[in-house]
Amino acid sequence: MREYVTVSDTTVCETVIDRSRFIAAAVHVDSAEAAQAFVEERRKKFYDATHNCYAYVVGDKAKFSDDGEPQGTAGMPIYETIRQNGLDCVCVVVTRYFGGIKLGAGGLVRAYGGSCAEVLRKAPRVRMTDCIRMAVTADYTYLKTLRKALEPHAVEEEVTYGEKVCLVYLFPAVLLSTITDIVSENTLGKGDIEVKERLLAHFAK
Repeated sequence: MREYVTVSDTTVCETVIDRSRFIAAAVHVDSAEAAQAFVEERRKKFYDATHNCYAYVVGDKAKFSDDGEPQGTAGMPIYETIRQNGLDCVCVVVTRYFGGIKLGAGGLVRAYGGSCAEVLRKAPRVRMTDCIRMAVTADYTYLKTLRKALEPHAVEEEVTYGEKVCLVYLFPAVLLSTITDIVSENTLGKGDIEVKERLLAHFAK
């Protein structure tokens, strides 16, 4: 799976340039449809704004709009700024309330690109890693040692107590053989493992 860096939380910041207000919002999106939904949400929120310009990048899909600004002065600078930051699955909308002073083409490029850069600078970032979610079932005898051995390598997400204990772990896919060996060694080969899914996830350890 293709790993990437994205923003983790919706972030908004505002700047004023020659009396025009620029309100930039950045959000993580999983699809082009989600990006368009965010754009529409911002348009409804700022229905009285002069322009709601945007760009998004979702894998090999990308789109940008000047929303009435001179061609190439708004959407493209936002798009280029997202790319320059090395981000994926991100949508940025920059809303403008015209303040009565024309900025010129160069000024607009700097204003929209700069607003995007500022909101991305403030937005928390996460790396989405190729991960595996696995269920490990074992006798209670091995619970303590198994947890201790897995703790440095995987995140325990869930535990179910029944006839045996079942632990659900999330870990980077590259560690699959390491995790399998740890389970085998710490349960004397009696632990059962089940790969539940492979996914892109934020893995923090």
